[in-house]
Amino acid sequence: GICLDDTGNIYIGDSWNHRIRKISTDGFVTTWAGGGTTIGVQSVGAFLDGSDTSARFYTPCEVSVDQDNNIFVADAYNHRIRKIDPSRMVTTVAGSGDSGPTAGGFQNGPALEAMFKVPTACHVTTSGVIFVGDGENQRVRKIATDGMVTTFAGSGYAGFEDGPDTLAIFNFPRGCVMDYMMNRLYVVDYYNHAVRIIHLVPATGIGENISDTPAIVIYPNPANKDLTISWKSGIERTRLKISNSLGKEIFHQTDITHSAVQLDISGWDEGLYIVEIWDEKKFRAGKKFVVL
Repeated sequence: GICLDDTGNIYIGDSWNHRIRKISTDGFVTTWAGGGTTIGVQSVGAFLDGSDTSARFYTPCEVSVDQDNNIFVADAYNHRIRKIDPSRMVTTVAGSGDSGPTAGGFQNGPALEAMFKVPTACHVTTSGVIFVGDGENQRVRKIATDGMVTTFAGSGYAGFEDGPDTLAIFNFPRGCVMDYMMNRLYVVDYYNHAVRIIHLVPATGIGENISDTPAIVIYPNPANKDLTISWKSGIERTRLKISNSLGKEIFHQTDITHSAVQLDISGWDEGLYIVEIWDEKKFRAGKKFVVL
């Protein structure tokens, strides 16, 4: 794992040395947190909260820094998310249970009662929410600012399937990062050799209003065979674009002079689709999601 603070220092999850290392802006490398005498691939780490090098990790992987320069660590074989504050004090944010490759478990709930199994990814957002790639649980978990841990996406079974939240299937989600421009989370789906997208908008909710134009109306949603899409009239030469969850364009129509279209989607694959309306000036007037 690697991240940068607001002054340009680099922090690294040095997994098999069981340490968090720091590369300062002058190129000097030090140990920021973690210690112990066991190092090297497949070496055994330990678990201990404490200050700087007195703390112990067990294969720390992804690291993420918040706006106050707290560093969050996916401590994989301790099955926990840890935090290193700017004074280098290490504490546990979420997770419980024994340490080791065969330990860990699955449980939602209060942070220090929740359980993870080989979490290798964590990403803290600007609002303080932490998303966790909970590898062997085949889920993306969410740690809210009130400390509650929930399942954000993933069924718990290993495989590959796109779909809404807990109906989607991953095979060891290993890395994650937020895209604030598109309001979505990218997830490295390790054994599927894929980068997945989780849209942070409910599939059947109100779409994104880019301007004062009301949201697109989609019926039915979820859809099956026929799909009706309508929007506010008065947009001249409207362009309609529909993409799948991978961003591939599935349908487009330009120079639309009316304010509704009806489509036969009986041959489309099941999944999540993005519907966008653009005006003649290439300004996006509306965006919404539909589930098939």
